[in-house]
Amino acid sequence: MSEFISYLFAILVVGPLQAEISERLQGVPSSEIVQAGRACVAAEAPRLLQRAQEDWGWAAANAVGVSVGLVDPASLLAGQNADCNRLVQVLSQSRGGNGDNDA
Repeated sequence: MSEFISYLFAILVVGPLQAEISERLQGVPSSEIVQAGRACVAAEAPRLLQRAQEDWGWAAANAVGVSVGLVDPASLLAGQNADCNRLVQVLSQSRGGNGDNDA
């Protein structure tokens, strides 16, 4: 059963997370940040899948939250990985800038 939960989490959260990071980093001029993004996803995706297998409630809550737009997938990356922390900071700044232009 935990493999099934992990599979669903990969489809509903990790896949969209990778796509969103790639999309949001396309306009970033720093190849250093792009590399940090790749390193972050490579390091954290397996950790997220492991956590989904171990904590089904967390997996379900975040899968639904990401699917309906209540949870920013990038927020799942913040934590102990320095590459992810840099990436989340850059993505937060770029998202904030985009929101200011709409107002």
